[in-house]
Amino acid sequence: MVSGRGNNFLYVDTEADWKKTIEVILNAKTDKISACNALDKILINENISDYKGKLHILNDILKQNKVKVLVDENTKKVLSEAPLVEDDAVWYQEFLEMKCCVGTVASITEAIIAINEYSGGHSATIMTDDDTKAKTFMEQVDCAVVYQNASTRFTDGGQIGVGAELAISTDKLHHRGPLGLKELVTNKYYVYGDGHVRV
Repeated sequence: MVSGRGNNFLYVDTEADWKKTIEVILNAKTDKISACNALDKILINENISDYKGKLHILNDILKQNKVKVLVDENTKKVLSEAPLVEDDAVWYQEFLEMKCCVGTVASITEAIIAINEYSGGHSATIMTDDDTKAKTFMEQVDCAVVYQNASTRFTDGGQIGVGAELAISTDKLHHRGPLGLKELVTNKYYVYGDGHVRV
């Protein structure tokens, strides 16, 4: 089992409810920055309605909440004052601080590819009211926990239902996601026979 890094992503789809999106981003980023389930990267579809206006709103709200915002080259065209992500390695980093990256993508496919490339395999969220897109995202994103319209902060033993969390596994064997005591142990079979044979 691998207790991997967080580096959690949130993708804002064209069918996202903007009010819910802002609430989820703020909770996921600012609720507990030292947690591995905190949000680090936000990808916004450039085809959302009022793309430029919403980018400015998001940037202002994050700054008001003392979150340092770094942007990719496409987002920099709109948020010209925001610092640019200078090194691609930043997209792989778990921050554990009041900092996030905002990037622009052209499609859900581009978002999925980026998340699968850069995330730690921990948690990812899609903000959308389109259940078909959410299903595609959740099936194709390679993370232990995937969400539709919910904060990555729910990736926690108590919230997922495994009890007191001992770790979170981003590996695919033998258990993935939050680990309680039951998920850390293996099986042993006791078989008592009286001359039984298999035929």
